[in-house]
Amino acid sequence: MSNVFERSYELPHGYSVTFSFAPGLFEARWTPAPPQIRKAKEQRRFFEAYRVARREFLEEIAEANGANVVVIDTDRDLTSETILAPTRH
Repeated sequence: MSNVFERSYELPHGYSVTFSFAPGLFEARWTPAPPQIRKAKEQRRFFEAYRVARREFLEEIAEANGANVVVIDTDRDLTSETILAPTRH
């Protein structure tokens, strides 16, 4: 059985991203690569869609592994987010 999780998401402007996760490795592959969006408003829209897709993927990882996931973004401003694994009752 493979321990690799992989999911693709459609994003604005004809892009897609495929996330994959294996123990110790998280990867994002772009199609077409890499995104080149010039207008600031469209960049914000695009990256918000990316963050939503990434969060959805990492929520699945947290649930499947029963572990929290911490994301640290270093693109523009240093931000972090913790995705909590669901608790089982």
